Amino acid sequence: MIEFFIAFRHIIERRFQSFFSILGVAIAITVFIVSLTVSNGLEKNMINSLLTLSPHIMIQNKKDPQIENYGDIIEKLKGIEGVKAVIPQIDTQAIVKFNDFAKGVLAQGMDSENVKNDINLKIISGNNNIDELNSILIGDAFSKEMVLNVGDEISLVSAENKELKLIVRGIFKTGFLQYDSNLIIIPLTTMQILSERGEVVTEIGIKTEQPQKVEGVLSKVREMVAPYEFFAVSWKQTNQTLLNAVRFEKFVLLAILSLLLIIACFAVSVILNMIVREKIKDIGILKSVGYTNSNIRNIFTIEGLIIGISGMIIASILSPLILIALKKLFKIYMSNSLYYLDDLPLYISGKELGTVYITAFIVVFISTIYPAARAARMRPVEALKYE
Repeated sequence: MIEFFIAFRHIIERRFQSFFSILGVAIAITVFIVSLTVSNGLEKNMINSLLTLSPHIMIQNKKDPQIENYGDIIEKLKGIEGVKAVIPQIDTQAIVKFNDFAKGVLAQGMDSENVKNDINLKIISGNNNIDELNSILIGDAFSKEMVLNVGDEISLVSAENKELKLIVRGIFKTGFLQYDSNLIIIPLTTMQILSERGEVVTEIGIKTEQPQKVEGVLSKVREMVAPYEFFAVSWKQTNQTLLNAVRFEKFVLLAILSLLLIIACFAVSVILNMIVREKIKDIGILKSVGYTNSNIRNIFTIEGLIIGISGMIIASILSPLILIALKKLFKIYMSNSLYYLDDLPLYISGKELGTVYITAFIVVFISTIYPAARAARMRPVEALKYE
């Protein structure tokens, strides 16, 4: 206990330098937590938006661009454990015409019941009812670009140059700009009529109970469709380039933040070395009255840990306050202008938070080793001679 009080007194005596060391550690940890929370939130939001319309598993024909007699296959797929929904669909390129505007889009034909029950589609205007064959759902960004509203009639021209008149029943927003600006959804039957292919689909999409753990279901699906000469891929495989880019960005971010934390802890080591230099005579006195090398080492180790832990405590207070402020500022100034978001998504797991604080503690502890060892190695006679 006496070692703690001696260490605390040393910090008070050099309060100015100690304050800036504590502040440096606090800022480094706060920046680490805030940056990681925002990065995680954006990543999670992107994946959730991606999975809104993307199938977790996609099945296609190896030899033919279309799948015939898909009813029996769908029933078998529904019986696989972990499968939440099976969605037969047709994806094709098309052109939407309205007034003097025309734009190329990805047209997706789906069954009305699948749209209502199996796709978590956020409708911001109108509804998601496409029971009528002349119905169409469009994205928010697409509606703004084409100046479309619910109830407007548009022309859809297929790749086969067949044209249909459709009425906008609803406007959706996934939060993923690629979907909201380029995707339209129409009834599956309408798409089959438009493409003149009969009762066929281009792919069968599967929604799983746990999309992040899709591999187990994927292996069962592949085993089931193998006799049909179909192939199945997961959403992770179809979006591998995007996911790899996100992982790399996160790795670079963590590397930079770790470097910032190391620099802050290096400042702790510098302060401790300054204290050791100023307290050489005091060290000699302590050793002359019976303090061992271990006691001296403990004093300066405790000093470093007090600085580090104080910084962590301040960071634990600052981090949530800054995140709350960022969320409010984003809502006021940057909503819809950055990352196509209405709100700033934030997320950090308890495991990640614990890792940050444990890592910070270890780095601070390591930064105290050299100054503490230097103080402990001093001989009493030499220390007492120091002026």
